[in-house]
Parts: sequence; C-alpha cells; structure tokens
Amino acid sequence: MKKWMTAIVILVAVVIAVVLLMGRLRKQNDQGVISLSGNVEVTEVDTGFKISGRVVDLLTDEGNLVQKGDKIAVLESAELESLVAQSRAVLSEALAKLEELRTGSRLQEIAQAAANMKAAEAELVKAKKDYERAEKLYKNEAISASQLDAARSAHDSRVEQVKAAGEQLSLLKEGPRKEVIKAAGDRVQSARAALRVTEERLGDTTLAAPVSGVVLKKNVERGEVVQAGTPVFTIGEIDDPWIKVYIKEEKLALVKLGQRADIAVDTYRDKVYGGIVSYISSQAEFTPKTVQTKEERVKLVFGVKVRVKNVNQELKPGMPADVKIYLR
Repeated sequence: MKKWMTAIVILVAVVIAVVLLMGRLRKQNDQGVISLSGNVEVTEVDTGFKISGRVVDLLTDEGNLVQKGDKIAVLESAELESLVAQSRAVLSEALAKLEELRTGSRLQEIAQAAANMKAAEAELVKAKKDYERAEKLYKNEAISASQLDAARSAHDSRVEQVKAAGEQLSLLKEGPRKEVIKAAGDRVQSARAALRVTEERLGDTTLAAPVSGVVLKKNVERGEVVQAGTPVFTIGEIDDPWIKVYIKEEKLALVKLGQRADIAVDTYRDKVYGGIVSYISSQAEFTPKTVQTKEERVKLVFGVKVRVKNVNQELKPGMPADVKIYLR
C-alpha cells in the first residue's frame, strides 16, 4: 500500500513538473511571437477610358482574373474610324504632292511647254506683221484709229503670251524651289501628326487592364455613356497582398520592419504563407475614438502591414487571416 501511494505521489510530481515546464516554454515562446488577426488587402486600381463615349462591350466581370494588357471594355468608335480614314487620305495626298515636287518636271511636260512657246512665238510674228501693216494703212488713212489700236493690242497680247510661255518653260526646266518642297514636306508632317492623334483617339476606345489582378467591382453597364476618367472596373493586384493588423502601444517597440511572419487563413488550414513586416504606422489610432482616462489609453494601437507571398494567387481580398510576427 505504501509503495502504491509513493508511486502516485511521484507520478503527480512528474505531471506537475511537466506542466510547469510546458508553461515556462510556452511563455518563452509567447514572448518571441506576437499573434494578431486581420484581413487580406490588396492595392485597388480604378481603370477607365481616356475619352467619353458609349460603352458597347464589357469583356470581363467581377471575380474574374485579368492580366495586364487584356482588353476589358470597348467604346463606340464609328465616328473616330471615319476621322482616321479621312486623315489617312489627307496624308496620302500630301505625300503624293511632295513626291511630285521632289521628282521635278517630266520630259513630256518640258516638251509640251517648249511647243507652247513656239506656237506663241509664231502667233507673235503674225501679230507683229499685222500691226506693221496696220500702221502703214493708218498713215495712208486707209483704216481708222480704232483699227490701229486693235492691231496694237493684239500684238501686245502676243508679246505677253510669249513671255508667259518662256517663264513656264524656264520653271519646268529648273524644277520647284527648295522653299516649295520644304512647305510640302511640312504639310506631310502635319498630316502625319493629325493621323497619329486620330489613331490614338481610336485606340482609346479600347480599355486594357493596367495591372494583373482580380476584378473587384464593375462600375458601369453595357450601353451607358461614360465621361473620360469614369471608373469602369476596379482591379485588385492580388500578386502582392498584405494583411493589416493593429498592435497595442506597449508592444510597438517589439515590432521592426523586415521581421518574419507566418500567415494562415481558414480556407487553407494546412498551409502557412510567409510574409514580412513592411510598414509600421507613425500615427496612433484610438479605440474607442475618444480617450479620456489613463486606463483607456492602453487601447492606443498602431497599424502594421504584413506583406505576404500569394502562392498560386490563393489569397483573396477580404479573407480573414491569422498573423504571427516573430520578434527574434
């Protein structure tokens, strides 16, 4: 009986010692870890069109994953397509004119101008003879003064025609001036710029995802007229999420930037996600808002962000998460 009682006493003593040891170890561990709770948060990006217009198509929806550059919405574009076609026609015409000036006159054009000048010279010879004959007749009082004036006018007109034909032939042989070619080149550049602007505006009728992530909110519906900058979708960057937690003032000195953290969520109970402390607020927040007594000031808290590696994009915005920050 005594041996049995002795064994029980020893067993109880061992159990008490184990419990005390486990408590001491747990206390030591607790001093090296801060356990907190929060929710998964992501950077939210509102994306909209650069121009106003009617939404004709929405190519994604809330909850869908999108990649940066994916087409997600389209505006009505018929009017801008017409402007682009018109700008291209103006550019084509300006290019053709510039090429014509740079090429210079064709041999056929020079030959035609030379032929015109010869014809004008022949007409001048005839008009000169007619005028000389008229002068003689007028001196003999065979024709009136008005008939002499008519012959003189015909002669002067032929002189001007010969002069004009000669200048035309000279211009064709010399080709266009540098100033004219430069002006034509400037018109080409202006037409190109106008085309570029209209093409950019046409491109702005298509909305592309600015970041990769999940569509958190659809802000408009198909058929709505939206103004420039109106948010069409809100996208969350789930590749780089964080958990926002709050630490009491008396424990703030224990938390440092870069400390390792483990994150667990209810959805994946068997998984632990690695993270680090990436932000510590420099401004305190009170809970409750109005603090009047010393006892209530212990509820002063500071916001802390713990960035987490989102393996396979399993963490979604709003998920409750448990965070352990390792202080050592």
